[in-house]
Amino acid sequence: MLDFAQWRETYAHDVLGSSPKVTKALEFVRRIAGCDSSVLLTGETGTGKEVFARTIHRSSTRQGKAFIAVNCAAIPDTLIEAELFGYVKGAFTGAVNARAGKFAAAHGGTLFLDEIGDLPLPAQAKLLRVLEERAICPVGADHEIPVDVRIVAATHHDLEDMVERGTFRADLYFRISVLPLELPALRDRGEDILELAEAILARAAGRSVPAGLHDSAKAALRAHAWPGNVRELHHVIERALLLAPSPLLTAADLHLGGRRKSQPHLAVVPPLEAQAPAPAAAAAVATDLDAAVDLRTALESLERQLITRALTRAQGNRTEAAALLGLNRTTLVEKLRKYA
Repeated sequence: MLDFAQWRETYAHDVLGSSPKVTKALEFVRRIAGCDSSVLLTGETGTGKEVFARTIHRSSTRQGKAFIAVNCAAIPDTLIEAELFGYVKGAFTGAVNARAGKFAAAHGGTLFLDEIGDLPLPAQAKLLRVLEERAICPVGADHEIPVDVRIVAATHHDLEDMVERGTFRADLYFRISVLPLELPALRDRGEDILELAEAILARAAGRSVPAGLHDSAKAALRAHAWPGNVRELHHVIERALLLAPSPLLTAADLHLGGRRKSQPHLAVVPPLEAQAPAPAAAAAVATDLDAAVDLRTALESLERQLITRALTRAQGNRTEAAALLGLNRTTLVEKLRKYA
């Protein structure tokens, strides 16, 4: 049997950090790896729930089977049943072919139900029945199909509070929370911040020039409250790499402002229009700014060039480019249409 260090190197190599809280969470994952009971991952947004879910699957007896991730919050209410359980040909208008759902795709493996707290009550009832019967009935079908999946659910909501308010079914809550695990916020594992930042920089170095952290940047990273947790850290580093004039990032390049650990958890990063451009970006648009007759024209010129940079760095991936810019994907799409 592998000791903890060997187990972590084999199965949890993408969970970074050596703080006591992370170590404790991984020890819990190691203990539950061999069973099939449902796991409920809780914690703030951006704490790495999917990373832990994949670790649970990778270290389980189901590791050779599929790991299927579903973002429950991203599925329209009218499509949840078809998305999860599939449908037969002709089940509804547009169903020209049968389609297997996520449960069927995860048969024998693990189904990760992210943001399960956002499921509407009718969908919760149908999900509960599937978990109890271990069988699904595709939309339009007249018979059930057995399924064998392990459920790992995740949410940033307080499900116990939702149960009390009647917005989440108590029976479903008890069904999915056999093995609860709360993931720590990044501000509560401060000793991991620089390790995570260095790992993000190392990953980025594979796509561009090597980068590093100035002492001022390290101090700023330690002092920040990180309301967006690991996801915020990733976006902050990526954005700094995009805008900084030098690969050695300084505190000014991070745009963290004065939000420190002792302060309330506020918004992550100022909007693009509110940020002072990095020297390189300012130089790149100097001609446009000089020619501008008003602030709107100057900002639009800078915005266009930053969007172009982000798309180039993200290799055309609009979702990744939006994250680098601190925008929603839909907002980025609207701006691209505007400047087309």
